[in-house]
Amino acid sequence: MGGSRFSLAAPGGDVEITLRLPGLYNVYNALGAAACCLQLGVGLEEIRRGLESFAAAFGRAEEIAIGDRRMAILLVKNPAGANEVFRTLAAADGSAALDVWIVLNDRIADGRDISWIWDADFETLIPHAGRVVCSGTRAEELALRLKYAGIEAARLEVVPGLEAGLDHALSTANGGPLYALPTYTALLELRDVLATRGHAPPFWE
Repeated sequence: MGGSRFSLAAPGGDVEITLRLPGLYNVYNALGAAACCLQLGVGLEEIRRGLESFAAAFGRAEEIAIGDRRMAILLVKNPAGANEVFRTLAAADGSAALDVWIVLNDRIADGRDISWIWDADFETLIPHAGRVVCSGTRAEELALRLKYAGIEAARLEVVPGLEAGLDHALSTANGGPLYALPTYTALLELRDVLATRGHAPPFWE
């Protein structure tokens, strides 16, 4: 979760790049941006500086301090994106089990059909999760999916309300980072809650 490092090989030479974003999918995004810049004649060193100066966008591996706790927010809204997030968390450093809070909504902007959760590979996440709190308008269905993925009942809790779920996940976590995985409308609602509490600036600021 601390970031990514890779070698960019181009016709004009090679350069080592350190991203402040985790996950192989963000490396793919960086390569796409680099390819575009190279085609436009931008130099390798300028590309390196640009990529290394980029910070996490709202909800995309964004980290926020809440008191003495740290929360990483990783948007999940479809199987492909969710699988990349699960893969990134599975590769996180440290042997401690991860505290995970997942918020599944089915509002218009999320899509009413939540059957996509059955195509997402939650089985990749479960071995690395210590506790999982499920929230959102479809928290119960999410918990059912996680049970089929193999999580024990003792490690799984359902707290439907977003604000209540956040407080519960923070209060019962093991002291390490809390990994928040909200769907789109849950992400916007979470940002409002964090802004109201003074932990983050408003989304449109």
